Amino acid sequence: MSNIINLKEKEVPMQKPSRILDAESVGKKQVKKPEPIKQKKTPVLKESKTHLEWTTPEFEYYKNSQSWFITIGVIAGILLIIAIFTKNFLFGLLIGISYFLITTYSLKKPDNVKLSISPKGVKINNTLYEFENLRSFWIFYDLPEIKELSLRSKKTIMPYVRVPIGDENPVEIRRILIKYLPEKKHKESAIDNLARNLKF
Repeated sequence: MSNIINLKEKEVPMQKPSRILDAESVGKKQVKKPEPIKQKKTPVLKESKTHLEWTTPEFEYYKNSQSWFITIGVIAGILLIIAIFTKNFLFGLLIGISYFLITTYSLKKPDNVKLSISPKGVKINNTLYEFENLRSFWIFYDLPEIKELSLRSKKTIMPYVRVPIGDENPVEIRRILIKYLPEKKHKESAIDNLARNLKF
């Protein structure tokens, strides 16, 4: 008699289901997104070109003779005697201080200063006077003694800045400055006139 196989008693091994890959997942694994190209930032170029640059003594130097010092001393002495006789001691003190300052300043030799004009402003050594803080300019030029650039700032106290021109061409200085500032006539101060007349 033929053997009958009982399927209930015999364990039939189960086949593992084959892994079905999703087309979308395949696409995700196989296709890589391109990395974004980093654009280099273009540096902003600042306008820093210097239009004009020169070096000159900070003030006009006068080599005074011995007679000049004697004259100044005599004038100061007369004024001091008047102050003593009138018992105006404050006036006498001012005369003494003025004589000391005039003689000391007249003996001082000027240092050289470096000046430049750029689109930002006028620079004297390490100090920059920006055009946005200035009102106007004027050039005092009367050879052989007067060669100065005057800048009027927006400040209330000491609004004028005097810049020595030296041997630089005043026409060239004016041609550059007029692009940035209005040209308006400035008045010379009494102190400047006195210093020029006394030659100190």
